[in-house]
Amino acid sequence: MHKISWTLVAFLTLTLNGLAQSDVSKARWKSKEIVIDGNDREWTKPLNFYDDKSGLLFAISNDQRNVYFAFTVNDEMKMRKLMSAGWSVELSSKEKDRKFNATLTFPSVKLQGMGKRPGSEFEKKVAGNPVIDSYRLQLQSIAVKGFLSNQTELKLNDKNGIDIAIGADSSLFIVYEIAIPLKELMADYSVQLDELITLNVSVNAMDRPAGGGERGGRAGRGGGGSRSELSDMGGMGGGRSGGGRGGMGGGRPGGMSREGGYSGSGDRSGLSERASFKQKFTLSKD
Repeated sequence: MHKISWTLVAFLTLTLNGLAQSDVSKARWKSKEIVIDGNDREWTKPLNFYDDKSGLLFAISNDQRNVYFAFTVNDEMKMRKLMSAGWSVELSSKEKDRKFNATLTFPSVKLQGMGKRPGSEFEKKVAGNPVIDSYRLQLQSIAVKGFLSNQTELKLNDKNGIDIAIGADSSLFIVYEIAIPLKELMADYSVQLDELITLNVSVNAMDRPAGGGERGGRAGRGGGGSRSELSDMGGMGGGRSGGGRGGMGGGRPGGMSREGGYSGSGDRSGLSERASFKQKFTLSKD
């Protein structure tokens, strides 16, 4: 009996270790210059990670000095959730002599009075997306903590140290580009470009309207923001919870699927729910 039990334990341990390792990705080595300008044209398409609950598509790259991230969505409602509810990016490592836990927090911004959707006749007459332009203007600063420079906040397009830019892709969906110097995470002498890092992304829930009723497009079910904001966002309703198979495309629980995973525009599910996922990755030497 004991022999069978120990054999079963050993089998389960090896199986779980194998599954855990399969969820560890590798950052792409930066093969060409990445300009942090809010445009993802330098990034290989499709961005190779996707989380279906938050709607975020993203990619990770690094060189000898920086780790780079590109985040975007291809769904208008989930894009507006990012802007109006706020979200955060956390990086952590538990490796000996290279431990860190650092966070970037993008605050919520009110989107009232900006009901025109990307691609509308109005927006075709102007350069870019005016909703994103207004969002950038209102985004006074990004809160930061845990970095070696001891910064507490930073501005967009601050080329001194951590660099963040927000723009739009060719489909007028928002793009966040981030470059973080490795020396902000660990001492220069300890960088080996094989570090195991955990990326933890959280998108805040949108507030339900006062009263929580179902009038005005059934906003009480999965809606968010104020009543006027709901009107601006097309009377967002709700219904189904976000995420496919536990929030991970491809059937694995709690993360993202690779190589695509597009959900289409206007998904109202999960707007009043917090969405989060983790992705482990290692830095690349080439």
